Amino acid sequence: MRFLKDEEGQSIIMVAVAMSIFLIGAIGLGLDGSHLYSQRQMAQTAADAAATAGMMSVFNSTNTSGAAAFSTAGSFTCGTSDPKTPCVYALNNGFGGTAGDTVTIDFPGSSGAPGVNLATGYPVNVIRATVSRNVNTFLMSLIGPTATTVQATATAAIVSVVSPVPILVTHPTMTTSLSLQGTPAVKICGGPNRSIQVNSTAAVAVSTGGNASIDLSHAGPNDTGGNCTTGTGADLGVTGGPTTSPSVSYGTTGHYVEPDSWMEDPLAGVNPPTLATLPTAPAATLLANGTSGCPVSPGKACYLFSPGVYPSGIDGKNKTPVMKPGIYYIQSGGMDCSANCDMYMASGFTDGSTGTNTGWDGTSTGGGIMVYNTGGGTFNLGANGTINLIGSPSGSAYKGILFFQDRAAAAATHNLGGGGAMTLTGTIYLTNTRTAMLANAAQFQQLNLQGGSGSGTTVQGEIIVGALQLGGNGSITMNLRSNAVYNVNEVALVQ
Repeated sequence: MRFLKDEEGQSIIMVAVAMSIFLIGAIGLGLDGSHLYSQRQMAQTAADAAATAGMMSVFNSTNTSGAAAFSTAGSFTCGTSDPKTPCVYALNNGFGGTAGDTVTIDFPGSSGAPGVNLATGYPVNVIRATVSRNVNTFLMSLIGPTATTVQATATAAIVSVVSPVPILVTHPTMTTSLSLQGTPAVKICGGPNRSIQVNSTAAVAVSTGGNASIDLSHAGPNDTGGNCTTGTGADLGVTGGPTTSPSVSYGTTGHYVEPDSWMEDPLAGVNPPTLATLPTAPAATLLANGTSGCPVSPGKACYLFSPGVYPSGIDGKNKTPVMKPGIYYIQSGGMDCSANCDMYMASGFTDGSTGTNTGWDGTSTGGGIMVYNTGGGTFNLGANGTINLIGSPSGSAYKGILFFQDRAAAAATHNLGGGGAMTLTGTIYLTNTRTAMLANAAQFQQLNLQGGSGSGTTVQGEIIVGALQLGGNGSITMNLRSNAVYNVNEVALVQ
């Protein structure tokens, strides 16, 4: 029995040692697990940034030259101070600067983005970034491995999407960035499930006054013909407020969505035309009545305008401009067809017929125009005249844009519509970048879209503007059919 008494307490010591090892392992699992989870999250952020930046570089065609250039011919592994765009963005997010990190970029093609509607016409349309790091363990190393590897993968692609909102008001902070004044009868037909998105965080981002209202009761994809007969309603989304809906009719399927996340500019990746490739436009020439798109009995003499560079703007006052298809590049003075002015598309001219980049790409069809405005001046059309214009081909690099304001332009107010009849087919794209508007809230583009008594304004296409004011005392119809004009290419993370 004495032998047994000498062994009393040894089991307690053994249990204490075992419990200590267990507790150390548990604490180690908690501490090291938390550290590894944090490293895994950092790795995912770095992979996302590398893939997105690399794809944006291909999207913007900036990957082919300069210090940050990279080849898309095959995969590559980033060095510790590699200047290639995806490598720099991985490094900026904490990965790739040490020997224990690996950042690999490859181009898996459609197999890397199954089920995604990829855009065409690019050297590659899918990029995958894989980042990994050997991470040392601490307490866990007492009972297990001394290091483990964290890894993350991200895939970005250039995708072809239907723009989610046909009317996008982009100012991030402005009060009443969408405003209705007067007594306009604003009706929106067709389009996707959301007709309007207002990005402003202001408490009163949307305002309606007097008897003004917006009719969305026939908007949405159920209006397949875009004729305001079969649509059942669409949404209006606002990032800020008001908390209760302004004067809007939503139909049976539309809603007021507030608060809602802001939406990116779907055309942010569309580059402006290159000035150096465009010729100076010739002077407008007198055009006989009844020829090449000139009416038989115009109110004022017809003049045929050609695409190219306009150093002092396009002045259509007291004449009837007839516009040949192509790119119109305005360096100053804007575009004015506001007094005794009608404007029409020319007929009998094919795309690309007027020279390099004054038509389109030689394969797109549609015969429209794209007017790019920079250096001051505004778009001011339609006070009392009849205007009928068609934008760039939806399959061209300008994605159906009709009016394109320089994104870096000073603040300006543009006026479309009024007492005359105006029909615009194409995208009205008048906005500064979100970054610029956040830095300077006063730098934005405002569109005043008016309807006049006894007449009306019809817009078929997207409206993307910094601020939008709908007014007048006539009808404004936005015929937003969900067709190819809404298809845009954009960069997105797909995995």
